[in-house]
Amino acid sequence: MYNTISAGLDSSVGNTPPSVHSSPGNLQARTHRKSRTSSFDGFSNQLSRQSSEGSHSHTHSHSASHHSSAPLDIRYGSTAQDPYHGNSPFAVKMQMQNQGSDEEMQPLKSTYSLNHEEKSMKENGTDRDSKSSILFYFLYALLNTTMSVPSLYGYASVIFNHDAFQSHIASLSKLVIWSSAVHQLVFVLFSTLSFAKAEVQDAGLLFLSCMTNHIATSITDEGGSLQEILSTSIVTLGIATASLGIVLMFFGKFNMAQVVSYLPLPVVGGYLAFIGYFCVIAGVGLCISKSMIGGGFVSDMQLLSDRHAIMLATPGLLSGLLMMLVARFAQNDATLPLTMAAIPALFYLILYIMGYSLEDARNGQWIGEVQPTASFSSLIEMIQFDLIRWDLVFSTRCISVWVGMVFVVSFSSCLDVAAIAMDMGEPLDVNKELITVGLSNLISGISFGQTGSYIFSQTILTYRTGYLSRWIGFMNVLMFLSVVLSSVNLLEVVPLYFLGSTLIFIGIDLLYEWIFEVFHKLIPSEYAVLFTTFVAIQFVGIDGGIIFGVIVAVVEYVVSNSRLSSLRKVSKQSRAVWQPHHRKLLQEVVYERQNPKILTLEIRETIFFGSSLNLLSRICDEIGINASAHDIYELSIASPRHFSKSPNSPTASSLSSIKRNRKGGDGKKQANIKERKRRPKYVLLDLSQVPNVDASAARSCFLQLAKMCHKNGIFMIATGPNTRVDWILRSHDVAYSLEEEVVIKNELLYPHRGIQTNIPSGKVLLFDSLNIALEHCETKLLFDLEQRKSNTMYIAPASVIPHSSMESGHTMKTKLSTIIGRILGIKDEKEKSSLKLFDKGGKYQVEEAEYFYGDDVYTENEHSDSFYVVLTGCVDMCRDSATENLTHSGRKLADTSSTSFGEVISYMQVGSVFGYIDFSLGRRRRINAVCSKDDTVVAKFTKDFMNELERTEPDLHRCLEKVLLQTSLIELANHDVA
Repeated sequence: MYNTISAGLDSSVGNTPPSVHSSPGNLQARTHRKSRTSSFDGFSNQLSRQSSEGSHSHTHSHSASHHSSAPLDIRYGSTAQDPYHGNSPFAVKMQMQNQGSDEEMQPLKSTYSLNHEEKSMKENGTDRDSKSSILFYFLYALLNTTMSVPSLYGYASVIFNHDAFQSHIASLSKLVIWSSAVHQLVFVLFSTLSFAKAEVQDAGLLFLSCMTNHIATSITDEGGSLQEILSTSIVTLGIATASLGIVLMFFGKFNMAQVVSYLPLPVVGGYLAFIGYFCVIAGVGLCISKSMIGGGFVSDMQLLSDRHAIMLATPGLLSGLLMMLVARFAQNDATLPLTMAAIPALFYLILYIMGYSLEDARNGQWIGEVQPTASFSSLIEMIQFDLIRWDLVFSTRCISVWVGMVFVVSFSSCLDVAAIAMDMGEPLDVNKELITVGLSNLISGISFGQTGSYIFSQTILTYRTGYLSRWIGFMNVLMFLSVVLSSVNLLEVVPLYFLGSTLIFIGIDLLYEWIFEVFHKLIPSEYAVLFTTFVAIQFVGIDGGIIFGVIVAVVEYVVSNSRLSSLRKVSKQSRAVWQPHHRKLLQEVVYERQNPKILTLEIRETIFFGSSLNLLSRICDEIGINASAHDIYELSIASPRHFSKSPNSPTASSLSSIKRNRKGGDGKKQANIKERKRRPKYVLLDLSQVPNVDASAARSCFLQLAKMCHKNGIFMIATGPNTRVDWILRSHDVAYSLEEEVVIKNELLYPHRGIQTNIPSGKVLLFDSLNIALEHCETKLLFDLEQRKSNTMYIAPASVIPHSSMESGHTMKTKLSTIIGRILGIKDEKEKSSLKLFDKGGKYQVEEAEYFYGDDVYTENEHSDSFYVVLTGCVDMCRDSATENLTHSGRKLADTSSTSFGEVISYMQVGSVFGYIDFSLGRRRRINAVCSKDDTVVAKFTKDFMNELERTEPDLHRCLEKVLLQTSLIELANHDVA
């Protein structure tokens, strides 16, 4: 995968300097390396697009964009626009794909892509002499092969680095080249990209090396023969590669490419950094003709303590560094290939000038020892099925390494596809390409080959040339096979430092990319995961290091999210239709800024055991209460089984520590709390944006908070919980049962009835909507204020109760004139009489419409030709979304399919005005309006009615405009526009 090549733009394509894209396992050294970044976000975005579009294959046009894609930041879910490539055509195209139709895409295609027909002419050779085209096919195939073969020899020295393989390393190197020929042939025949380049890649090198080392060490320790080692190792790699191919095909067939993205990118980065270190060590070992793998860093350095060893390694290190610099900063495609050709040519020139022969160079260890001719038949003779140790082939060690290889190679292959798509500016079906990668690995494994995938740099280089014929790939296959069939052993004639320098080049580039260059693209905790994985692999091996890295990543996620500030104080009021003097009372007393009687707190993100203590502390600070010693003790035993712990338990200590830290670190906030003279009467927690609450958080946070609030005379309410959160709060006795809930809500809503209950306090009262909860609290507080003013008990001032509450439980319709009069506070009888013109039988009777449960009042994207006022019943304002049903042990706990209309934004009850914003702006509906109660009646105001009213009754029209302005301001104050 990592045949590193300069992939700058061909002069026939354009002169725009390209960005450089790198993907794990395929870090391509391309020109303008300053803008190299990861394709992880491109892969994630592409998967999200495909999941929304469905599983279908895309037709890939061969339009060569004369641009580079905007680089994507490596951080999860974030994209960063490189100022050097300001408005990337690919970024523009992806935006238009998400927003526009095919017609909107047409200008982009004509602006940023070469003409498809012109490219087809190039491919078919109709615009130039066919012999010339064939010559170019051959030259580009030769270029790719020349770049690949040295790297493949290096890969072979990594895979088969154990001392037992060194006598057959020439034949094993040709086996790797044979495998690359198989991969390339499969891609030529089946890939949707006619210019695809594939071969053995670096992402799986260490996994394959781990398997061969385990087998060679085990057989050697048991006194087995070399033939047993060769046969078992080759067959094991073949089975591992073939089974990997089957898994990849399964992922692609069932559109499961996104599964591999669950492996954290910092963990993959740590593994790739270790590949870099491994390649550098292997490259240096190849230069000095000694294995430096497996002995540890100290022993590796001891091998270089010899002066002659340093002399042999220095040209390889310098050559590798030179190739990396050329690849990063060269402006021309030919620079890197010429540099690679010049390195061995310079060696031969020095030999000629100084009068040395190849034999002299061999004696000085500059080239490899003479080995038996590695013919094609020798590849077959290495495998003797009767000597295969099947117990080692299917050993626990090999299987565990194979599992890690599946995720890493799959992840890398998906990133390769995303990288190619991003550079092309054309969407690719990741799942379909994954099937091609799987098929090539399956056939390669059956033919005793190794893992392989796309080679990003060479694929894009071929794409940019404009010669998109499959003949280039087919010629690559023939050239690979010619190397396999030839009797020449490159190790005997090519300087070892050159072959080692290709590995050193790859290693230095990987180390620089994933240790230094990535530093500013990750947050410190993510970088710590990456570096920890890198170090752990060196001490506990590949599979153990990756598992350890995943564990560290999970811990990092928990710790990071537990520190996030997910609590926010919001200022919201209900939509209840109050008279003006009641609204004034609410503003001056109930929602007074310094001492509000209703405090609304909005919580976001998942609440779990790691964040519950911090959240509890923050809520207590907002309310102005502190946990007593008894509260802390109760918190420490907050578990489903109530196992007792001492007050000095870790949990108690944790809360105390949090309280101390908050007091010490946020003095200004503590001072504000002390200034608060009175605590709120009601605390409302908006849970509408909380996807989940675990059992620990339910008991250690919400249950304890409800008890602490009760002791301080505060009523605790939670609003908008989804099905899962609702169930977890009720099942752990944090919230009232449904029967208790009805009684308590009636006590709040109808305070004039004097309902007395014996229900235990100290729990959370749940509401479906924040608006309904606010209305209940406002009703109770206004009633208490009226009672205090009148100094009497159980007086039922009907004017205190909003229409939405008065109509609850029956279907009596409220007159439109009554609603308007209450909103405007009209007391003059003459004015009240004029409003009755809107009622049934009046001169300006408004059209009324009756709906039943589930009926649509209007739907999203519908033309807005009217607005509505609820006269009785309820209307839900909602967006379309999948209904979530919670199951536990196979049992459905809540069936919401018959009652959910999507994501409910707000509930419109009696007196509520909805649909006016869209109506006033003349835009299409942004959300759905669905009836949620039988016998709901709404008044419908059309544009014709409003125009007629303005022309004939301007006074009534002004009254109606005042109502609309009043309700609009309430919506604006709540940041929730219906």
